[in-house]
Amino acid sequence: MPESRCLQGIWSSPWIFIFAASGSAVGLGNIWKFPYVLGQNGGGAFLLVYCLCLLLVGLPVLMAEVALGRTVRSNPIDTVNDLSERRIVHPAWVFVPWLAGITGFLILTFYSVIAGWSLAYLDRAVSGDFKDITQVGAANMFDNLLAAPTEMLLWHSVFMALVVLTVGQSVTRGLSAVVRILLPVLVVTLLLLAFYSMTIGNMNEALNFMFRWSWQDITFEVVLSAVGLALFSLSVGMGAMFAYGAYMSKRMSIARACSIVVGVDLLVAILAGLVIFPLVFSFNIDVEAGPSLTFVSLPIIFGSLPGGQFFAGVFFLLLVVAALTSAISMLELFVAWLHEKFYIARLKAALLMGIAVWFVGIAVLLSFNHWDSKIVFGLNFFELLDEFTSLILLPVGAILLSVLVAWFIPHSMLQNEMITKQANHFQWWYKTLKYISIPAMIVITLAGWIGV
Repeated sequence: MPESRCLQGIWSSPWIFIFAASGSAVGLGNIWKFPYVLGQNGGGAFLLVYCLCLLLVGLPVLMAEVALGRTVRSNPIDTVNDLSERRIVHPAWVFVPWLAGITGFLILTFYSVIAGWSLAYLDRAVSGDFKDITQVGAANMFDNLLAAPTEMLLWHSVFMALVVLTVGQSVTRGLSAVVRILLPVLVVTLLLLAFYSMTIGNMNEALNFMFRWSWQDITFEVVLSAVGLALFSLSVGMGAMFAYGAYMSKRMSIARACSIVVGVDLLVAILAGLVIFPLVFSFNIDVEAGPSLTFVSLPIIFGSLPGGQFFAGVFFLLLVVAALTSAISMLELFVAWLHEKFYIARLKAALLMGIAVWFVGIAVLLSFNHWDSKIVFGLNFFELLDEFTSLILLPVGAILLSVLVAWFIPHSMLQNEMITKQANHFQWWYKTLKYISIPAMIVITLAGWIGV
Protein backbone atom coordinates (compact mmCIF):
# COMPACT_ATOMS: atom_id res chain seq x y z
CA MET A 1 0.00 0.00 0.00
CA PRO A 2 1.46 3.39 -0.86
CA GLU A 3 2.91 5.48 1.92
CA SER A 4 0.73 8.45 0.92
CA ARG A 5 -2.39 6.57 2.06
CA CYS A 6 -1.86 7.93 5.57
CA LEU A 7 -3.44 11.40 5.70
CA GLN A 8 -1.54 12.35 8.86
CA GLY A 9 1.91 11.81 7.38
CA ILE A 10 4.72 9.31 7.88
CA TRP A 11 7.47 9.30 10.49
CA SER A 12 10.53 10.64 8.67
CA SER A 13 12.82 7.90 10.04
CA PRO A 14 12.63 4.75 12.16
CA TRP A 15 14.13 6.69 15.07
CA ILE A 16 11.32 9.23 15.06
CA PHE A 17 8.80 6.41 15.49
CA ILE A 18 10.98 4.97 18.26
CA PHE A 19 11.16 8.37 19.96
CA ALA A 20 7.39 8.88 19.64
CA ALA A 21 6.46 5.38 20.82
CA SER A 22 9.02 5.56 23.65
CA GLY A 23 7.66 8.97 24.60
CA SER A 24 4.18 7.47 24.76
CA ALA A 25 5.46 4.60 26.90
CA VAL A 26 7.69 6.72 29.15
CA GLY A 27 5.48 8.71 31.48
CA LEU A 28 4.28 9.00 35.04
CA GLY A 29 4.13 5.21 35.10
CA ASN A 30 7.93 5.06 34.90
CA ILE A 31 9.06 7.95 37.08
CA TRP A 32 6.20 8.27 39.57
CA LYS A 33 4.47 4.87 39.70
CA PHE A 34 7.29 2.36 39.06
CA PRO A 35 9.45 3.34 42.08
CA TYR A 36 6.61 3.17 44.59
CA VAL A 37 5.18 -0.08 43.14
CA LEU A 38 8.71 -1.52 43.26
CA GLY A 39 8.96 -0.40 46.89
CA GLN A 40 5.61 -1.96 47.81
CA ASN A 41 6.45 -5.30 46.14
CA GLY A 42 9.83 -6.17 47.59
CA GLY A 43 12.29 -4.64 45.13
CA GLY A 44 14.36 -7.12 43.11
CA ALA A 45 11.72 -9.85 42.86
CA PHE A 46 9.26 -7.40 41.36
CA LEU A 47 11.87 -6.04 38.92
CA LEU A 48 12.66 -9.57 37.70
CA VAL A 49 8.98 -10.41 37.13
CA TYR A 50 8.41 -7.00 35.54
CA CYS A 51 11.19 -7.64 33.00
CA LEU A 52 9.67 -11.03 32.12
CA CYS A 53 6.23 -9.43 31.76
CA LEU A 54 7.64 -6.79 29.40
CA LEU A 55 9.24 -9.54 27.27
CA LEU A 56 6.41 -12.09 27.23
CA VAL A 57 3.34 -9.85 27.48
CA GLY A 58 4.20 -6.21 26.86
CA LEU A 59 6.42 -6.60 23.77
CA PRO A 60 4.17 -9.05 21.83
CA VAL A 61 1.06 -6.93 22.54
CA LEU A 62 2.88 -3.74 21.57
CA MET A 63 3.98 -5.32 18.28
CA ALA A 64 0.41 -6.48 17.63
CA GLU A 65 -1.00 -2.96 18.07
CA VAL A 66 1.63 -1.37 15.83
CA ALA A 67 1.17 -4.05 13.13
CA LEU A 68 -2.60 -3.58 13.15
CA GLY A 69 -2.20 0.17 12.83
CA ARG A 70 0.06 -0.21 9.81
CA THR A 71 -2.21 -2.60 7.87
CA VAL A 72 -4.55 0.07 6.51
CA ARG A 73 -2.63 3.31 7.25
CA SER A 74 -5.58 5.08 8.84
CA ASN A 75 -6.83 5.94 12.30
CA PRO A 76 -7.73 2.87 14.41
CA ILE A 77 -11.50 3.23 13.99
CA ASP A 78 -11.39 3.50 10.20
CA THR A 79 -8.74 0.77 10.05
CA VAL A 80 -11.10 -1.80 11.55
CA ASN A 81 -13.99 -0.45 9.45
CA ASP A 82 -11.84 -0.93 6.34
CA LEU A 83 -10.95 -4.50 7.34
CA SER A 84 -14.62 -5.31 7.94
CA GLU A 85 -15.65 -3.83 4.56
CA ARG A 86 -13.08 -6.12 2.93
CA ARG A 87 -14.68 -9.03 4.88
CA ILE A 88 -11.42 -9.73 6.71
CA VAL A 89 -12.98 -9.23 10.15
CA HIS A 90 -16.55 -8.98 11.47
CA PRO A 91 -17.97 -5.41 11.73
CA ALA A 92 -18.46 -5.92 15.48
CA TRP A 93 -14.70 -5.59 15.94
CA VAL A 94 -14.97 -1.82 15.38
CA PHE A 95 -16.00 -1.74 19.04
CA VAL A 96 -12.38 -2.44 19.99
CA PRO A 97 -10.73 0.79 18.74
CA TRP A 98 -13.64 2.77 20.18
CA LEU A 99 -13.00 1.09 23.53
CA ALA A 100 -9.28 1.85 23.26
CA GLY A 101 -9.92 5.50 22.43
CA ILE A 102 -12.40 5.93 25.29
CA THR A 103 -9.92 4.29 27.66
CA GLY A 104 -7.17 6.71 26.66
CA PHE A 105 -9.59 9.64 26.95
CA LEU A 106 -10.70 8.66 30.47
CA ILE A 107 -7.14 7.98 31.65
CA LEU A 108 -6.07 11.40 30.37
CA THR A 109 -8.81 13.10 32.42
CA PHE A 110 -7.07 12.14 35.68
CA TYR A 111 -3.56 11.78 34.24
CA SER A 112 -3.60 15.50 33.43
CA VAL A 113 -4.58 16.33 37.01
CA ILE A 114 -1.63 14.32 38.39
CA ALA A 115 0.62 15.93 35.78
CA GLY A 116 -0.69 19.24 37.15
CA TRP A 117 0.67 18.22 40.55
CA SER A 118 4.07 17.86 38.90
CA LEU A 119 3.80 21.40 37.51
CA ALA A 120 2.78 22.69 40.95
CA TYR A 121 5.77 20.97 42.56
CA LEU A 122 8.07 22.27 39.84
CA ASP A 123 6.92 25.75 40.82
CA ARG A 124 7.53 25.01 44.51
CA ALA A 125 10.95 23.51 43.82
CA VAL A 126 12.10 26.52 41.81
CA SER A 127 10.74 28.86 44.49
CA GLY A 128 12.81 27.12 47.19
CA ASP A 129 9.78 25.91 49.19
CA PHE A 130 11.46 22.56 49.92
CA LYS A 131 14.39 24.05 51.84
CA ASP A 132 14.67 22.41 55.30
CA ILE A 133 11.10 21.14 55.05
CA THR A 134 10.03 18.62 57.70
CA GLN A 135 7.95 15.46 57.38
CA VAL A 136 4.90 17.31 58.73
CA GLY A 137 5.60 20.28 56.46
CA ALA A 138 5.90 18.08 53.35
CA ALA A 139 2.68 16.22 54.18
CA ASN A 140 0.87 19.52 54.77
CA MET A 141 2.20 20.92 51.47
CA PHE A 142 0.71 18.00 49.56
CA ASP A 143 -2.55 18.09 51.51
CA ASN A 144 -2.85 21.84 50.94
CA LEU A 145 -2.44 21.32 47.19
CA LEU A 146 -5.18 18.70 47.12
CA ALA A 147 -7.42 21.02 49.14
CA ALA A 148 -6.92 23.90 46.67
CA PRO A 149 -9.15 23.27 43.61
CA THR A 150 -8.32 26.66 42.10
CA GLU A 151 -4.59 25.96 42.01
CA MET A 152 -5.12 22.41 40.72
CA LEU A 153 -7.40 23.80 38.01
CA LEU A 154 -4.69 26.25 36.97
CA TRP A 155 -2.03 23.55 36.54
CA HIS A 156 -4.49 21.11 34.97
CA SER A 157 -5.37 23.82 32.42
CA VAL A 158 -1.73 24.65 31.69
CA PHE A 159 -0.89 21.00 31.12
CA MET A 160 -3.87 20.38 28.82
CA ALA A 161 -2.99 23.51 26.83
CA LEU A 162 0.50 22.07 26.23
CA VAL A 163 -1.03 18.76 25.11
CA VAL A 164 -3.51 20.40 22.73
CA LEU A 165 -0.90 22.67 21.15
CA THR A 166 1.39 19.70 20.53
CA VAL A 167 -1.22 17.28 19.16
CA GLY A 168 -2.82 20.06 17.11
CA GLN A 169 0.23 20.26 14.86
CA SER A 170 0.94 17.80 12.06
CA VAL A 171 2.69 14.54 12.84
CA THR A 172 5.97 15.82 11.45
CA ARG A 173 5.81 19.32 12.98
CA GLY A 174 4.12 18.46 16.26
CA LEU A 175 4.62 14.99 17.69
CA SER A 176 7.95 14.15 16.08
CA ALA A 177 9.45 17.59 16.73
CA VAL A 178 8.60 17.39 20.43
CA VAL A 179 9.60 13.81 21.17
CA ARG A 180 12.92 13.84 19.34
CA ILE A 181 14.00 16.72 21.58
CA LEU A 182 12.33 15.89 24.88
CA LEU A 183 12.97 12.13 25.08
CA PRO A 184 16.80 12.26 24.71
CA VAL A 185 16.90 15.19 27.15
CA LEU A 186 14.82 13.18 29.63
CA VAL A 187 17.07 10.09 29.44
CA VAL A 188 20.33 12.04 29.68
CA THR A 189 19.08 14.13 32.60
CA LEU A 190 17.87 11.01 34.43
CA LEU A 191 21.35 9.52 33.98
CA LEU A 192 22.92 12.61 35.55
CA LEU A 193 20.40 12.63 38.40
CA ALA A 194 21.00 8.91 39.05
CA PHE A 195 24.77 9.54 39.22
CA TYR A 196 24.18 12.42 41.63
CA SER A 197 21.82 10.34 43.78
CA MET A 198 24.14 7.33 43.98
CA THR A 199 27.10 9.58 44.80
CA ILE A 200 25.54 11.29 47.81
CA GLY A 201 23.00 8.61 48.81
CA ASN A 202 23.14 5.03 50.05
CA MET A 203 24.03 3.36 46.76
CA ASN A 204 24.82 -0.13 48.13
CA GLU A 205 21.53 -0.56 49.95
CA ALA A 206 19.60 0.79 46.96
CA LEU A 207 21.31 -1.60 44.53
CA ASN A 208 20.72 -4.56 46.87
CA PHE A 209 17.05 -3.64 47.20
CA MET A 210 16.50 -3.19 43.47
CA PHE A 211 18.52 -6.07 42.05
CA ARG A 212 18.69 -8.84 44.67
CA TRP A 213 15.82 -11.28 44.95
CA SER A 214 14.80 -14.70 46.24
CA TRP A 215 12.16 -17.15 45.04
CA GLN A 216 9.96 -16.71 48.12
CA ASP A 217 9.59 -13.02 47.26
CA ILE A 218 7.79 -13.88 44.00
CA THR A 219 4.10 -14.07 44.88
CA PHE A 220 0.95 -13.93 42.80
CA GLU A 221 0.38 -10.36 43.99
CA VAL A 222 3.82 -9.41 42.64
CA VAL A 223 2.99 -10.99 39.26
CA LEU A 224 -0.40 -9.24 39.20
CA SER A 225 1.21 -5.86 39.86
CA ALA A 226 3.98 -6.46 37.32
CA VAL A 227 1.65 -7.36 34.44
CA GLY A 228 -0.64 -4.43 35.19
CA LEU A 229 2.24 -1.96 35.32
CA ALA A 230 3.79 -3.38 32.13
CA LEU A 231 0.56 -2.79 30.18
CA PHE A 232 0.04 0.68 31.68
CA SER A 233 3.67 1.70 31.17
CA LEU A 234 3.77 0.69 27.49
CA SER A 235 0.47 2.48 26.74
CA VAL A 236 -1.06 -0.64 25.20
CA GLY A 237 -4.83 -1.01 25.21
CA MET A 238 -5.40 2.74 24.70
CA GLY A 239 -5.05 2.85 20.91
CA ALA A 240 -1.97 5.11 21.10
CA MET A 241 0.43 2.58 19.56
CA PHE A 242 -2.31 1.56 17.13
CA ALA A 243 -2.43 5.18 15.89
CA TYR A 244 1.35 5.59 15.84
CA GLY A 245 1.71 2.39 13.80
CA ALA A 246 -0.32 4.02 11.01
CA TYR A 247 2.44 6.62 10.61
CA MET A 248 5.18 4.00 10.44
CA SER A 249 6.99 3.39 7.16
CA LYS A 250 6.54 -0.06 5.60
CA ARG A 251 10.34 -0.33 5.46
CA MET A 252 10.68 -0.33 9.25
CA SER A 253 10.97 -3.60 11.19
CA ILE A 254 8.22 -3.60 13.79
CA ALA A 255 10.07 -6.12 15.97
CA ARG A 256 13.27 -4.08 16.07
CA ALA A 257 11.52 -0.76 16.69
CA CYS A 258 9.23 -2.13 19.42
CA SER A 259 12.11 -3.95 21.14
CA ILE A 260 13.97 -0.66 21.42
CA VAL A 261 10.84 1.03 22.77
CA VAL A 262 10.50 -1.62 25.49
CA GLY A 263 14.20 -1.27 26.27
CA VAL A 264 13.92 2.51 26.64
CA ASP A 265 10.83 2.11 28.80
CA LEU A 266 12.66 -0.29 31.13
CA LEU A 267 15.79 1.89 31.19
CA VAL A 268 13.85 4.97 32.27
CA ALA A 269 12.03 3.02 35.00
CA ILE A 270 15.31 1.64 36.39
CA LEU A 271 16.95 5.08 36.22
CA ALA A 272 14.00 6.54 38.14
CA GLY A 273 14.58 3.92 40.80
CA LEU A 274 18.29 4.74 40.91
CA VAL A 275 17.41 8.41 41.39
CA ILE A 276 14.95 7.82 44.21
CA PHE A 277 16.09 4.80 46.26
CA PRO A 278 19.68 5.84 47.16
CA LEU A 279 18.20 9.03 48.62
CA VAL A 280 15.31 7.19 50.29
CA PHE A 281 17.67 4.76 52.07
CA SER A 282 20.09 7.52 52.96
CA PHE A 283 17.32 9.47 54.74
CA ASN A 284 15.60 6.36 56.19
CA ILE A 285 12.37 7.02 54.32
CA ASP A 286 9.90 4.12 54.16
CA VAL A 287 10.27 2.48 50.71
CA GLU A 288 6.63 1.37 50.96
CA ALA A 289 5.39 4.95 51.23
CA GLY A 290 3.27 4.40 48.10
CA PRO A 291 2.08 7.21 45.80
CA SER A 292 3.26 9.85 48.29
CA LEU A 293 6.88 8.77 47.77
CA THR A 294 7.35 11.40 45.06
CA PHE A 295 5.24 14.25 46.40
CA VAL A 296 5.93 13.94 50.15
CA SER A 297 9.19 12.05 50.68
CA LEU A 298 11.31 13.56 47.89
CA PRO A 299 10.75 17.21 48.88
CA ILE A 300 12.09 16.36 52.37
CA ILE A 301 15.20 14.81 50.82
CA PHE A 302 15.82 17.56 48.26
CA GLY A 303 15.26 20.19 50.94
CA SER A 304 18.14 18.78 52.99
CA LEU A 305 20.69 18.34 50.21
CA PRO A 306 23.32 20.77 48.92
CA GLY A 307 22.04 22.03 45.59
CA GLY A 308 18.70 20.44 46.43
CA GLN A 309 16.68 23.32 44.99
CA PHE A 310 18.27 22.88 41.56
CA PHE A 311 18.00 19.09 41.51
CA ALA A 312 14.41 19.17 42.77
CA GLY A 313 13.53 21.53 39.92
CA VAL A 314 15.22 19.24 37.39
CA PHE A 315 13.44 16.16 38.77
CA PHE A 316 9.94 17.65 38.67
CA LEU A 317 10.62 19.15 35.24
CA LEU A 318 11.44 15.61 34.07
CA LEU A 319 8.17 14.41 35.58
CA VAL A 320 6.28 17.04 33.57
CA VAL A 321 8.13 16.15 30.36
CA ALA A 322 7.44 12.43 30.84
CA ALA A 323 3.77 13.14 31.48
CA LEU A 324 3.52 15.33 28.37
CA THR A 325 5.05 12.77 25.99
CA SER A 326 2.55 10.16 27.20
CA ALA A 327 -0.47 12.45 27.28
CA ILE A 328 -0.13 13.54 23.65
CA SER A 329 -0.48 9.91 22.55
CA MET A 330 -3.70 9.47 24.54
CA LEU A 331 -5.37 12.26 22.60
CA GLU A 332 -4.05 11.18 19.19
CA LEU A 333 -6.58 8.44 18.34
CA PHE A 334 -9.70 10.64 18.34
CA VAL A 335 -7.86 13.64 16.90
CA ALA A 336 -6.71 11.51 13.94
CA TRP A 337 -10.24 10.11 13.52
CA LEU A 338 -11.88 13.56 13.52
CA HIS A 339 -9.27 14.84 11.06
CA GLU A 340 -9.60 11.93 8.62
CA LYS A 341 -13.33 11.24 8.96
CA PHE A 342 -14.71 14.78 9.02
CA TYR A 343 -11.72 16.74 7.63
CA ILE A 344 -11.54 18.85 10.78
CA ALA A 345 -8.20 20.63 11.12
CA ARG A 346 -5.91 18.89 13.59
CA LEU A 347 -5.66 21.92 15.88
CA LYS A 348 -9.44 22.31 16.01
CA ALA A 349 -9.90 18.57 16.61
CA ALA A 350 -7.27 18.63 19.37
CA LEU A 351 -8.97 21.67 20.92
CA LEU A 352 -12.38 19.97 20.90
CA MET A 353 -11.02 16.80 22.51
CA GLY A 354 -8.84 18.77 24.90
CA ILE A 355 -11.80 20.81 26.15
CA ALA A 356 -13.75 17.59 26.76
CA VAL A 357 -10.84 16.13 28.74
CA TRP A 358 -10.45 19.42 30.63
CA PHE A 359 -14.11 19.46 31.72
CA VAL A 360 -14.04 15.88 33.04
CA GLY A 361 -10.71 16.67 34.70
CA ILE A 362 -12.44 19.38 36.74
CA ALA A 363 -14.69 16.73 38.28
CA VAL A 364 -11.57 14.64 38.99
CA LEU A 365 -9.70 17.42 40.80
CA LEU A 366 -12.82 18.35 42.78
CA SER A 367 -13.03 14.76 44.01
CA PHE A 368 -9.94 15.48 46.13
CA ASN A 369 -11.72 18.25 48.03
CA HIS A 370 -15.28 19.60 47.57
CA TRP A 371 -16.68 16.48 45.90
CA ASP A 372 -14.80 13.93 48.00
CA SER A 373 -17.89 11.79 48.46
CA LYS A 374 -18.18 8.11 47.72
CA ILE A 375 -20.21 7.53 44.56
CA VAL A 376 -20.29 3.74 44.33
CA PHE A 377 -18.36 0.80 45.86
CA GLY A 378 -16.94 3.21 48.44
CA LEU A 379 -15.02 5.15 45.76
CA ASN A 380 -15.04 8.82 44.85
CA PHE A 381 -15.03 9.99 41.21
CA PHE A 382 -11.24 9.89 40.81
CA GLU A 383 -10.92 6.47 42.45
CA LEU A 384 -13.79 5.11 40.38
CA LEU A 385 -12.19 6.32 37.12
CA ASP A 386 -8.81 4.93 38.16
CA GLU A 387 -10.20 1.51 39.10
CA PHE A 388 -12.53 1.30 36.10
CA THR A 389 -9.79 2.09 33.57
CA SER A 390 -6.92 0.14 35.15
CA LEU A 391 -8.84 -2.99 36.15
CA ILE A 392 -11.41 -3.21 33.34
CA LEU A 393 -10.99 -1.00 30.27
CA LEU A 394 -7.20 -1.13 29.87
CA PRO A 395 -6.70 -4.92 30.20
CA VAL A 396 -9.89 -5.73 28.25
CA GLY A 397 -8.80 -3.40 25.43
CA ALA A 398 -5.32 -4.95 25.33
CA ILE A 399 -6.80 -8.46 25.31
CA LEU A 400 -9.30 -7.74 22.53
CA LEU A 401 -6.74 -5.98 20.32
CA SER A 402 -4.38 -8.93 20.77
CA VAL A 403 -7.12 -11.49 20.04
CA LEU A 404 -8.09 -9.56 16.90
CA VAL A 405 -4.52 -9.69 15.60
CA ALA A 406 -3.63 -13.22 16.73
CA TRP A 407 -6.83 -15.04 15.81
CA PHE A 408 -8.66 -13.03 13.14
CA ILE A 409 -6.18 -11.08 11.01
CA PRO A 410 -4.87 -13.41 8.26
CA HIS A 411 -1.42 -14.82 8.91
CA SER A 412 -0.27 -13.73 5.43
CA MET A 413 -1.32 -10.12 6.05
CA LEU A 414 0.73 -9.99 9.24
CA GLN A 415 3.76 -11.46 7.46
CA ASN A 416 3.45 -8.83 4.74
CA GLU A 417 3.72 -6.13 7.40
CA MET A 418 7.37 -7.13 7.87
CA ILE A 419 6.91 -7.46 11.60
CA THR A 420 10.38 -8.96 11.52
CA LYS A 421 12.81 -9.91 8.77
CA GLN A 422 13.51 -13.29 10.36
CA ALA A 423 10.90 -16.03 9.87
CA ASN A 424 11.76 -17.70 13.18
CA HIS A 425 11.38 -14.38 15.00
CA PHE A 426 7.93 -13.94 13.45
CA GLN A 427 6.88 -17.37 14.69
CA TRP A 428 8.20 -16.57 18.18
CA TRP A 429 6.13 -13.39 18.29
CA TYR A 430 3.00 -14.99 16.83
CA LYS A 431 3.01 -18.01 19.16
CA THR A 432 3.98 -15.97 22.22
CA LEU A 433 1.12 -13.56 21.58
CA LYS A 434 -1.38 -16.39 21.07
CA TYR A 435 -0.37 -18.84 23.76
CA ILE A 436 1.38 -16.79 26.45
CA SER A 437 0.48 -13.08 26.29
CA ILE A 438 -3.28 -13.40 25.78
CA PRO A 439 -3.82 -16.23 28.34
CA ALA A 440 -1.64 -14.41 30.87
CA MET A 441 -3.62 -11.19 30.48
CA ILE A 442 -6.92 -13.05 30.80
CA VAL A 443 -5.84 -14.90 33.96
CA ILE A 444 -4.37 -11.79 35.59
CA THR A 445 -7.42 -9.68 34.70
CA LEU A 446 -9.89 -12.22 36.08
CA ALA A 447 -7.77 -12.62 39.21
CA GLY A 448 -7.83 -8.87 39.70
CA TRP A 449 -11.61 -8.79 39.31
CA ILE A 450 -12.26 -11.48 41.91
CA GLY A 451 -9.64 -10.04 44.26
CA VAL A 452 -7.27 -13.02 44.34
